[in-house]
Amino acid sequence: MADDGGGAGVWSHASAQLGELLDLVDEAIVTCDRPDGTIRGFNRAAVRLFPRLRPGEPASASAPPLARAGARGAKRFSAAHGGRRLRGRLRTVDGLAVWLVSQVSSAQEAEAALVDERARSTFLEEATQRLGASLHHSRTVRTLTEIVTPRLADASVVVLPPSGRRTDWHRAGPGGARSSGEVAVERLEEVPEIANALYGLQPHPTVISPQELDPLDNLMPAELVPGGEPLVAQLAAGGVPAGALIMLRGPERAPFDEADIELAHELAVRAGLALATAALYTQQAHTIAVLQASMAPEPLPAADGLRLGAAYRPAAEALHISGDFYHVAPSALGGVTFFFGDVSGKGAEAAVLAGHLRQSMRTLAMVAQESEPLRDLYLLNEIVLSDGHRFATLVTGSARPRDDGSVKVEIAGGGHLSPLVLRGDGRVEEITCEGTLVGAVPDPGFSLTEVVLEPGELILFYSDGVTEARGGASGREMYGDERLVDALASCTDMQAASVAERLELLTTEWLAGRPHDDISILTLQAPPRRGASLQRQPGSHASPPLPGRPGSHE
Repeated sequence: MADDGGGAGVWSHASAQLGELLDLVDEAIVTCDRPDGTIRGFNRAAVRLFPRLRPGEPASASAPPLARAGARGAKRFSAAHGGRRLRGRLRTVDGLAVWLVSQVSSAQEAEAALVDERARSTFLEEATQRLGASLHHSRTVRTLTEIVTPRLADASVVVLPPSGRRTDWHRAGPGGARSSGEVAVERLEEVPEIANALYGLQPHPTVISPQELDPLDNLMPAELVPGGEPLVAQLAAGGVPAGALIMLRGPERAPFDEADIELAHELAVRAGLALATAALYTQQAHTIAVLQASMAPEPLPAADGLRLGAAYRPAAEALHISGDFYHVAPSALGGVTFFFGDVSGKGAEAAVLAGHLRQSMRTLAMVAQESEPLRDLYLLNEIVLSDGHRFATLVTGSARPRDDGSVKVEIAGGGHLSPLVLRGDGRVEEITCEGTLVGAVPDPGFSLTEVVLEPGELILFYSDGVTEARGGASGREMYGDERLVDALASCTDMQAASVAERLELLTTEWLAGRPHDDISILTLQAPPRRGASLQRQPGSHASPPLPGRPGSHE
């Protein structure tokens, strides 16, 4: 049928009679030499939907939805055109591409909008859950790039905020490809939209031309060059930049429309918050790691004529910091010097003062010619008083091997729990070491005690987190002095390190996972004589209860 200008169809490859019959069909019919190629014919219904249709012209000029769908190899499409919502499907007849297109009614359009909104809401909900599933910053970045593809783009690139002359980037797509690297900040600044997004100056996503990304060719996947117009979105939270998101589509995919841009904006808002939270957590984790390294007890030294052991379990186990502290160092006079203490309270505040005291004691040890435990306690008392409202308990002293294989231990006490000695026959003795709390009063009183460990014997220092550990059947019963004495008595013939580990194990078993105070244990032992085997006397582990056991003093 000829085109009379009144909206009739045009068929260059069909009879007039067939053309008239096709004009009676309510569904638009458009034929092309290929799905995105040249228009060959169309019926009257097609003219109503695509008024600019002309035979011999490319479909992209007069029927863009058909051309875009054909270019990406789609057999169906749903798109807006000329103020209408259209649906189309592709068929092939005698080598011709035949597009069958219909207008979506108001009811159908409302239903389609509802379906789209549900899909959009589901996508954003799932994206939020995935982004919030980890506080690991790099993992969150990778998750974001994976979320974007293929729902919004064929490939996505996240560029992180600059922290110097270079910054990191991560890319996902096309397909399952993943890559990352560094890029110079000056190259990023050659693309104004990306620079604005990185510095928090571009609150809404912006479509840019593919050529604008030429300075960043190493970031872009070669498979998508040339491609469609990229979309750049700012990632930020509370005005703090968290990066830039670049979304890329291949040439066969429809350009970003208003719905895509709005969806990308909402995703960028959620992603910016997740990235900022993960970055803050990463910074805090690094700070905590530095504090942990400075506050954690140092490894025990090797000392001739002595065996050493320790166990350390802070109350704030997630932070691995504690108000308990101890330190053992080799002495120029032979053996070791040591201190063992506990700051009132627990957690970060107690750990800060514990670190201060530990550093003060180490400084005193470095400047002193020889160990003077009483002098150290009096100086430390002034330091704690000047620090504020907390106080500490402390024992300090030295352990020196003697020619006969025994070890002489000198102890100055500042209000700390009395140490326990495990004798070779399995008896447990309390070593009385009196003294006031360190930092409690301006004029304290401290005492000095000496004890001799025969070969194989051991002295135990411990914090109140051991005896005050609450557990048992009720969960409220304290571990107590008697259980500790029995536990220590059962460690005859064990080495110092094994004793410390066993006592910590018994305490944590008693706790059964319940909250607890800081737990610290330090053991010093005179090695047994070669060839000697210290045998536990039958029943000797049943030592008399505290208090009342005789001390051993020299």
